[in-house]
Amino acid sequence: MALKDDGKEKTRKIIVTMLSASQSRVGETFIYRGAGKRCYECKYFNVCAGNLREGRIYRVVNVRKKALNCEAYGIEMRVVDVVEAEISAAIPSKQAIEGIILTFYPQKCEEENCKNYALCLPEGLRESDRCEIVKIYGKLSCPRGLQLMKALLRRVLS
Repeated sequence: MALKDDGKEKTRKIIVTMLSASQSRVGETFIYRGAGKRCYECKYFNVCAGNLREGRIYRVVNVRKKALNCEAYGIEMRVVDVVEAEISAAIPSKQAIEGIILTFYPQKCEEENCKNYALCLPEGLRESDRCEIVKIYGKLSCPRGLQLMKALLRRVLS
């Protein structure tokens, strides 16, 4: 696994994995839901499903020329480079400073009909994840009266 530093991003961990040919496009994002039952017996398991963490969201940054046939599921797979994707989330206003590292805590909310519900409990982030604030988008209107901001977060790997 290599590290990327293009001047715009902090050092990012590049993960080599395999995706179906239809998903293998630069910029494509996906949430890894876990390996299929047949995957564990495959000789490519460690470079394919074994490199990814369940519940995390990844973004394709490079598609390699190498293609393989997935014998377990009968589909064409491509070797790709991915990074963990940045995720939009609601954070307390007092923490809303671009560039800082914070410990993420999802908002305790049961207002499922709220337009910001997905930001308060974002997929791909877990409680106590250390994250860098990449961008602040502005204030959110909270029906519970919480002072929240929409932010783009990047999980910081230790």
